[in-house]
Amino acid sequence: MLTRPIDGRVLHPLKTPLPISTTVSSAAPFSVRQNIKHLVCKAVTRCSLNDRDSYEPVGAYPRPSEIQWKKELRNSVQLIGMVGLPVQLTRLSSGKVVASTSLAVKNSATGTTWISLILWDELAHIAHQHVEKGQQIYVSGRLVSDIVEGDDGKLQKYYKVVVQQLNFVERNSPSPVALYDGTSDSMSAVGKKDDSVVHNRLSIQELWQAFFANPLDWWDNRKNKKNPKSPDFKHKDTGEALWVDSKYNPPWVKSQLEILDSKMQSYQSQDFGGVFNYLSGGY
Repeated sequence: MLTRPIDGRVLHPLKTPLPISTTVSSAAPFSVRQNIKHLVCKAVTRCSLNDRDSYEPVGAYPRPSEIQWKKELRNSVQLIGMVGLPVQLTRLSSGKVVASTSLAVKNSATGTTWISLILWDELAHIAHQHVEKGQQIYVSGRLVSDIVEGDDGKLQKYYKVVVQQLNFVERNSPSPVALYDGTSDSMSAVGKKDDSVVHNRLSIQELWQAFFANPLDWWDNRKNKKNPKSPDFKHKDTGEALWVDSKYNPPWVKSQLEILDSKMQSYQSQDFGGVFNYLSGGY
């Protein structure tokens, strides 16, 4: 059967579909070009037509399969990096055990991101016994965030991973990151003074995050310091120290301390003096 005449000519039906790469000469009459494009569209699964001389063929792709919803899959991440702090182990009154540390993850040729790690129960014990500062590890788990208000009133977001799997990386694997700040203006050879200062600054930030996450793990010596140079806070297990007026402190430290002190005063007014006794009085 023949198609209807167009411009005095007869178009025979296509015996085989035109290939996707077939083009229509711009010199042909507009009505002929449109008719040929419609015939080509019938030969392929789908295509997009418009009033111009081009069309975009779209193939049929399989629909993504469905998976069962699982809590542990929310915001799941996998990271390889260097351990930046000694693992701190905390036993909660509920009987659970939690461990925390930080991971330096290389995000570009000159950039490093520091992410806090939280491990619970059996993984907490494993990390505390076997993981040391400076080791290269692999972790997978769920990414969560904390928002902290700085002295300038601006909100700052910090990320941490609740670890569900922990492995060491083979020693012959290329190290993805060194323990330094990854900003381009702070890159320097290992052993230079700038490196140690930047590294200390990052470590202090991580220590303050650990402090605010578990303030009961630290001695509060602000009101009973025998030496003005003594630390304001000292960890009960590791001996790590923090000074409120350190020039390397993050800008949000003092505002967060005010919030923490306010909460502690509220507890004291409710006759929870034991909390203060537990916080104070140790070097």
